[in-house]
Amino acid sequence: MLIDIHCHLNCLSLEEKEKILSLANDYLFVDSSINYQTSLESIKLSKNCSFIYSSLGFHPFYAEAFKDSLKEEYQRLIKENKKVIAFGEIGLDYKAKVSLKEQEKILCIFLKLAKENNLPLVIHNREESWRVLKILDGFFSSYEKIVFHCFSYSTSVLKKITEKKGYVSFSLNILRKKEEIITSLKNCPLECLLLETDSPYMKIGNRDSFPYDIKEVYSFVADLKSIEKKELEEKIFYNTKRLFNI
Repeated sequence: MLIDIHCHLNCLSLEEKEKILSLANDYLFVDSSINYQTSLESIKLSKNCSFIYSSLGFHPFYAEAFKDSLKEEYQRLIKENKKVIAFGEIGLDYKAKVSLKEQEKILCIFLKLAKENNLPLVIHNREESWRVLKILDGFFSSYEKIVFHCFSYSTSVLKKITEKKGYVSFSLNILRKKEEIITSLKNCPLECLLLETDSPYMKIGNRDSFPYDIKEVYSFVADLKSIEKKELEEKIFYNTKRLFNI
């Protein structure tokens, strides 16, 4: 089984969704939402498809739309839907329109919500890495229920995360072969490794990506780490079950 632990099925067109759902075989997708509306769509998809699970999120790009009542709305969705297996993506992003101070405030609200519901976290970070790690350290003594998605940072950041038993997920951006990312992937312990597409936002060349492109990620990682694809599949399956409790 190939597992994509972070994709955005909820934002695809109806035609694209139908195509993906009709072809599904030996795949498992964790559908990550970026605001309340996509969270609703994700839950709808997970209810209708046995191979889709939902991770409810609130991306920093939507921080301007945040209101206090959203916490109660997300709490309701978590309580009412058993296929919600994580909270995210949430985090920090220097490209967001609101200040980092405001992003941090919202992030802490959702970190508390996830902790109260004992849900794993999917962390988005496009900012100086130590900032988000410092915030997480204020809530968690270990990172064993945290995955840092679309990992693209140095081995020093990788070491901090893995020493605290956290997970890192590598995306389609590894196909671009940026030296820092490849070095981190080489050094990532298998017991901390997860894989994703971040589709459709992560492009392959000049085209949009799809969850089924996860096979490209598996092939690249297996070759780079010199392990059999079957062994890699089994390890990612085990890590996914351990993190998300599915």
